[in-house]
Amino acid sequence: MGQKDIAEKTLEAYNDVFADIVNGFVFKGKKVVKENDLTDESNISTFRKSKKIHQQERDVSKIWKKNNIRIALWGIENQTKPDPYMPLRVIAYDGASYKRQLVDIKRSENSKDKIKIQPYPVITFVLCLDGKPWNTNKNLLETVKIIPELKPFVNDYGLNLIEIIGLSDNEVKRFKSDFRSLIEFIKKRKDVTYKVTSRKLDHPYEFAQLIYALTDDERSLEIVDELIDENEERGGVDMCDFYDKLEAKGKVKGQLELLTSLINKGLLTIKQAAKEMGMTVAKFKAATKDLATN
Repeated sequence: MGQKDIAEKTLEAYNDVFADIVNGFVFKGKKVVKENDLTDESNISTFRKSKKIHQQERDVSKIWKKNNIRIALWGIENQTKPDPYMPLRVIAYDGASYKRQLVDIKRSENSKDKIKIQPYPVITFVLCLDGKPWNTNKNLLETVKIIPELKPFVNDYGLNLIEIIGLSDNEVKRFKSDFRSLIEFIKKRKDVTYKVTSRKLDHPYEFAQLIYALTDDERSLEIVDELIDENEERGGVDMCDFYDKLEAKGKVKGQLELLTSLINKGLLTIKQAAKEMGMTVAKFKAATKDLATN
């Protein structure tokens, strides 16, 4: 599994963030699902192909329990770009979860304890983290080629699709965890006039790692380290400070790229460029070297 794949899953795996996602989308922001009601579920299921066992892995999944009774299994799948075959993937994940329940039920029926196990629903959310609308298949019938005569006999299977970029301001306000900061970051990238909320990040490292996974910009990792050092006595990293620093570093990067281009064209000397940036020549060279490696 790649580092970016891990980063996308780590933040949502925290129970406070996961519960906030479910409460925000299912219960309109009411705290129905509590952190302590969630337990981790195995994200790996297997299937047989050509006499070999293969694995398929969800991004994040958790069991919701009340009084030791399983109410539902929640799954989250992250997509940084639309996938036309997502309905097929979700069916495979959900089907594997129901198969596991069936095995447990059969096992319990043959057990001496005779503990009755009730099947429970499996609900999967597909989070579109792209800054664009989902422009491809959203259900099974859109995905498969089917002649009209067969259509009445094919059960459809739709995605619980959540397009982050399309959430209204009132919908965004339902979220209270770092997930809200993620939503606002995605919206801010699309619209520079969008106002992010000033709030302390509960999981700043994991938040920065996810931003890096989405943007391929290592500056987010540098910034969170800087802010943690600066704000150690002030109670944590603020989302607004994080974004302001990221924006400022972006402007510096743009200036360095422009000046480097002018130097390469012979229109500017390194000394002149360094002076323009308020740097020494040595610092300017180091900055442009870092720029080249990133």
